[in-house]
Amino acid sequence: MTYVLAFDAATEHVAIGIARIDGETRTTIAATDFSAPRAALGRLLPATRVLLEDAGLAPRDISVVAVGRGPGSFTGVRIAVATAKGLAHGLGVPLAGLGTLDAVAWRFRDVTGLVGVVGDAMRGEVYPCLFRCADGRCERLDEYHVAKPIVAAEAWAATLTEPVLLAGNGLAKYAEVFEGTLGARASIAPEELWTPSGESVLDAAFAGHQEPSLAHALADPASADPGLLLPVYTRLSDAEEDEAKRAGAVPPTGVAGPDGGV
Repeated sequence: MTYVLAFDAATEHVAIGIARIDGETRTTIAATDFSAPRAALGRLLPATRVLLEDAGLAPRDISVVAVGRGPGSFTGVRIAVATAKGLAHGLGVPLAGLGTLDAVAWRFRDVTGLVGVVGDAMRGEVYPCLFRCADGRCERLDEYHVAKPIVAAEAWAATLTEPVLLAGNGLAKYAEVFEGTLGARASIAPEELWTPSGESVLDAAFAGHQEPSLAHALADPASADPGLLLPVYTRLSDAEEDEAKRAGAVPPTGVAGPDGGV
């Protein structure tokens, strides 16, 4: 029996899920999600412990950990990734990645059609990403990137010829921009579906769009050493941008880029 622990804290919402793998069968045995503005650091591990206890499991029962790499809040991503690395190192298990925007999209796996996730990138920007969902699955169509809301909305308006269901915490600020630009093609999902859930972080992890992927971690644990996993930020942090301005050059970030590479 194999147990997978997956979580994400890249938004102001924490989502945690635990799945059991028995042969070819995967079952979600525990899941939770809750709002935690500026509180993920203090709430992620206690909530994980409670979820394990409710499932009748101990930390030593976990076979692999999967974590949301972003993009999202830099602080939230760092908290989640650092926590996951600590857990995986301490338990001696592999660490896999999952995409935060993917985890939002997977909440709509039973929808047939386009789903546009609009993540809040702060600084007046968003993380726009399109997915095609059908038959219980969601396929990501875009690379992760950051853009001004109007630029992202106009790009979608220029290329999309079918309806798109919008979700993501960026809509709290910019829903009117996307609705006004896309017109009748756009519909807005209920706000409670704009962030990952415990079930959807598991779905995103099993989808295998991030490296090290969960499939590789399960098949070859050595390929998913916790030290190999990096966050996905898509751009420099404020500190790095300030450094670049002072130095007149862009410093190496040491984190994964839009395509998951370094």
